[in-house]
Amino acid sequence: MSDLFDDAQELEQMHRELAIKAARNYKRHSYTGHCLSCNEIITQGRFCDAECREHFELEQKMKRIIGKNR
Repeated sequence: MSDLFDDAQELEQMHRELAIKAARNYKRHSYTGHCLSCNEIITQGRFCDAECREHFELEQKMKRIIGKNR
């Protein structure tokens, strides 16, 4: 019979494995010379400013949510 500590360890291990799996499946966008949100020409990075980054991340999150519900 397992005790509270064994259950906690199993739950922690499950969360760790899920986090590792999610990190491995994360698709990184490489440098293209254009902002991934507004398509403005940039010299480094993936976004021209924090607002574009936030907009892009929100858009990607919504796509994942919609994709799961279809």
